[in-house]
Amino acid sequence: MKNKVTFKDVAQLAGVSTQTVSRVTNNNGYVNEKTRAKVQAAIDKLGYVPNKSAQLMGRKKADVFGVITLDISFQGASRIVEGIRNESKKAGYAISLAVLDDEPDALENAVRDMKSQQVNAVLINAPVSREQAEQLVHKHAPLPFIFIDAPPDSQVDHVMTDHSAGGRIAAQLMIQQGRTRFAFLNGPEHSPAARLRRAAWLTVINESGATLIAEETGDWSARSGYQAGSALIAGGQAFDALLIANDQMALGALRACREHRIDVPRQTAVIGFDDTANSEFFCPPLTTIRQNFLEIGHQAVTEVLACMKDPEKEAVRVDVPVELIERQSTAPAESPADKAARLESLLSELKQVL
Repeated sequence: MKNKVTFKDVAQLAGVSTQTVSRVTNNNGYVNEKTRAKVQAAIDKLGYVPNKSAQLMGRKKADVFGVITLDISFQGASRIVEGIRNESKKAGYAISLAVLDDEPDALENAVRDMKSQQVNAVLINAPVSREQAEQLVHKHAPLPFIFIDAPPDSQVDHVMTDHSAGGRIAAQLMIQQGRTRFAFLNGPEHSPAARLRRAAWLTVINESGATLIAEETGDWSARSGYQAGSALIAGGQAFDALLIANDQMALGALRACREHRIDVPRQTAVIGFDDTANSEFFCPPLTTIRQNFLEIGHQAVTEVLACMKDPEKEAVRVDVPVELIERQSTAPAESPADKAARLESLLSELKQVL
C-alpha cells in the first residue's frame, strides 16, 4: 500500500522549509515566484493534496463571510449570492453559504452555525421583520450583520433594491398606456420587498383614479403564479392590467392567461419585477422592472467591510436603483376607434371564409 504523501515530503523534494510549503498551500505570506514554482512542482509530482480541515483549524480566524439566503433555485437569490461571492473574493474573503428551510428556527440556527465557523460577518438575503433584524444584531454583537430584505425603518445596516420606485414605475407605465382596471399578484406577506412593491402600486392607482379589481398572493414561484393567475381570471371580474411582484410568478400567470384565451397585451397588459435571465424569452416577452442583483451583492460586501472597519458607525440603508425594461407584454390600451376597426377587420375576414 502506497504511503500518504505528507507536508514534509513536499518540503524535502522542493528543498524548502515546511513553513514555506504552508505559505504556498494556504496562500498566506510572501513567497517569491521562483520558490513558489518549486513548491508547486513538488506538489504536482507527488500528488500532494492539502488537508483543508487542518488548514482551517490552524488559523486563528478564517477570512470568511457567512451568507444566509433564500432557496437559490430563485434566480434573484442566486444572482445576489453570486454578486456577494464575486465582491468577497476581490476583498480577500471566501463565503460560507446556508440556505434556509421552512423550520421555525431556521434563521437563528443558521446564524449560530455561522458563528461556530468564526465568520467575520453575516449577510442575510432573506425576509426578516424589523424586530428580527434588530434582535439578531443585539443578540450576536459585535458580529457585523448586513440585511437584504428588511423593512426600511429597521435600525440595522441593510442594502436593498429601491422596491418603492420599481413599484411606482410599473404602475405608472400601465396608467400611461391607458389601463384603468388593475389586478395584483403579489409576493409573500412576510417579505418587506413584496409589501413595498404593493404599497407603491396602490399609491399610483389611487392617485390616478384607476380601480383595483382583485389581488392574489404567491410564493415567488412560477407554479404559484399560475395558480394565482388562474384564480384571478376565475374571479370573473375583467382587468386590463396585471402587476406581478416577480418574473417567475409572471411566467406562471402568462400560462394561465394563454389557457383562458386572454390576449396579452391587447386584453390585459402584464408586467413583472426582476428582469431574470429568461424573461425576454417568455411568450410574449415580459416587460419588467430590472433589479441589479450583482450590484446588490457588491453593495452588501462594501457595507459589511465598512462595518468591520468602524463598528461604532450608525446603521445605514443603501437603495440600489431599478430600471424599466419594456417588452411585448405591455402596450397602449385600444381606443374605441381601434377596437371598432379591429372588429370590422375580423368580420371582413370571417365573411371571406364563409
